[in-house]
Amino acid sequence: MTDRPDTLSRRMLMRGAMGAAAIAGAAPALAQRDRKVAMSDDPKAMVATLTDGIFINSNENPLGPAPAALQALSGLDPLAGRYGMAFASKLESLFARQNGLSPDQVQVHPGSFMPLRSVALTYSSKSRPIAYFEPTFDQGFLGKGNQPVTRAVALPLAGDFTADVRKLLAAAPDAGVYYLCNPNNPTGLPIPRADIEWLLANKPAGSVLLVDEAYIHYSDAQSCLDLVAKGADILVTRTFSKIYGLAGLRCGLIAGRKDLLDGMADYGVNITPMPAVVAAEASLLDPTLLPQRKAYNKAVRDDLFAWLDARGLKYLPSQTSFAMIHVGRPGADVTAALAKEKIFIGGPRKHMDDWVRVSFGTPAEMQAFKTALARIMA
Repeated sequence: MTDRPDTLSRRMLMRGAMGAAAIAGAAPALAQRDRKVAMSDDPKAMVATLTDGIFINSNENPLGPAPAALQALSGLDPLAGRYGMAFASKLESLFARQNGLSPDQVQVHPGSFMPLRSVALTYSSKSRPIAYFEPTFDQGFLGKGNQPVTRAVALPLAGDFTADVRKLLAAAPDAGVYYLCNPNNPTGLPIPRADIEWLLANKPAGSVLLVDEAYIHYSDAQSCLDLVAKGADILVTRTFSKIYGLAGLRCGLIAGRKDLLDGMADYGVNITPMPAVVAAEASLLDPTLLPQRKAYNKAVRDDLFAWLDARGLKYLPSQTSFAMIHVGRPGADVTAALAKEKIFIGGPRKHMDDWVRVSFGTPAEMQAFKTALARIMA
């Protein structure tokens, strides 16, 4: 029997809370960059302080780790002092088997941030830039002062905020890396598979296509992992931080041809925390997890969109766990006004100054957001 979204929320949040109390580091999203807090020497007091508010700003999963992941974590006490390097290869083999790949086509990392940066540093240069649309999730390509770590060609999204891959190729015909976030963050819009295949077929020889699929499970978009299996010039990143609810544990991976993965060796592969790998493995082995969480997220998203429609507020039809809402005034002002009520959202993005990005929380959290937003907009 499938749990209703509100029932699922309460039950899983309770389990998540108990698991977090039992396992150091399992509480999701303890560090919130949009809010400064006073630290306490008492761990329980610190958690209470850092969770004092509604945090719908970082696309985290409000349900936290799945019950199977929490169960796997609860038995790690004897291994907590070990590195557990072998666990990563086990996860690589499992992911490969589930997605029609070979184990040497998968690399596990502590999240997907460093693989994104490694691809940019390895396959782009001053003569062959990395090309992408903006706004998008480009933090992996930026360094000090938000300056690109390599030469970049950033093309604004189209007027309807879609990604025109033909224009991207025309803007950077000599790129070494073409980057697509699918679905895109922060717009939440998927990129048609036909467009991805067109770019792959028409890009210059020797370049690679990098596709970030952090939010693919929330959407109806087709994954590009089958293109990896076919040996195409493509690299695909995934994270367990989003639909799997393991943001605080840090686990992700990159899939691609072995020679493309080997080419990134100069930047190394850091050891992924063993608890994160164990939790990720348990999540992959739960056949009910993805459909349940996709349905839960869709119910929350549909409710928000219906509320926005009723009030004539424009939004982008996201297929992810967040959405951009047009507020018709400086988005930073709306973000600040909500923060005063301890409701923290993602705020505006480049080329979208009068929009805000809102992550989807629990029904109760979204109701608090709607009430506060209606008051602020009035």
